[in-house]
Amino acid sequence: MTALVWDEVSLHKNHNRADFDSGDPDLNLYLQRYARQNHESGGAKCFVATPSDAPSRILGFYTLSPASIEYARTPALIKRGLAHYDVPVFRLGRLGVSRSVQGRGLGGALLLRAACRCLRVATEVGGVALLIDAKNDRAAKWYESYGAVALIDASLSLMLPLSLAADAIRSA
Repeated sequence: MTALVWDEVSLHKNHNRADFDSGDPDLNLYLQRYARQNHESGGAKCFVATPSDAPSRILGFYTLSPASIEYARTPALIKRGLAHYDVPVFRLGRLGVSRSVQGRGLGGALLLRAACRCLRVATEVGGVALLIDAKNDRAAKWYESYGAVALIDASLSLMLPLSLAADAIRSA
């Protein structure tokens, strides 16, 4: 199997959202109907992976928005050293990969790209983690395999410390 060669760009009207199929009807519907509107209004920015040789085709996507989480709900690993106020985070609202390329590492690569994007912003405005709402136990376990930890009171809500992304960048 050949390696995927792709570019990451902001969602644009020329991207073919109609043909995207992640196998999850809710993710497909979000990308097809709501992602561009949310992106343009500033509700959640959407970034897509497109093949270098077919820039209108979407291989995968993720959305980000600023958020905060109550200190009391935050895992000890993340709140260590922080004041007892709401913890500044970035919400990974959605992450989806086309069925045509699932199992080839694109999801993990997009997760790392999202974390790296947040790291750049955090140097200017603060933020310590990605806040992730997993759809089910299987998805939660997938995020945990990248270092995400569950909130104290919600096993399907996880936080991925941005420090892990920084470590991954340094070791790459």
